[in-house]
Amino acid sequence: MDVYRINKEPYHQEPLSVVGSHRHGGRWNPKGMGILYTSRTPELALLETLVHLPPLTLAELPQLWLSRLRLPVEADSIFWLDPSKLPAYWKSGTLGETQTILTEWLQAPFCLAIAVPSVILEMSYNLLLHPQHASFAEVEVIGQSPIPLDSRLRK
Repeated sequence: MDVYRINKEPYHQEPLSVVGSHRHGGRWNPKGMGILYTSRTPELALLETLVHLPPLTLAELPQLWLSRLRLPVEADSIFWLDPSKLPAYWKSGTLGETQTILTEWLQAPFCLAIAVPSVILEMSYNLLLHPQHASFAEVEVIGQSPIPLDSRLRK
């Protein structure tokens, strides 16, 4: 299975790095516990990136790079979370609340990836990869390319 990740230049040189999520935390992980945020499609990866950028003009944005990653195909390597099974606050809660939802997996990764619904578009999924799972070493970077952004995206 292929997944996608977007990094700002110069961080695209290490597309499998979890330093950013380790340092800052995210919706699904607290600071000090790094995981790799990826998306099921390049379009969702772009939406997820744009929604988290500060209000900058297109000219002020750093160059964005799309990485295509290939996951090992073991059937048990991905756990798909059903949005109906998540707590009611998963989309609107504070980071402190949502960062505890996956505590068990964060502390003892029983699978390489957990597929979580996107807050932006609930029927689309992001995949969180755990770097401490044995299969993480088998994740391959298939390709990378700079993303030319259409000026209409930053009106």
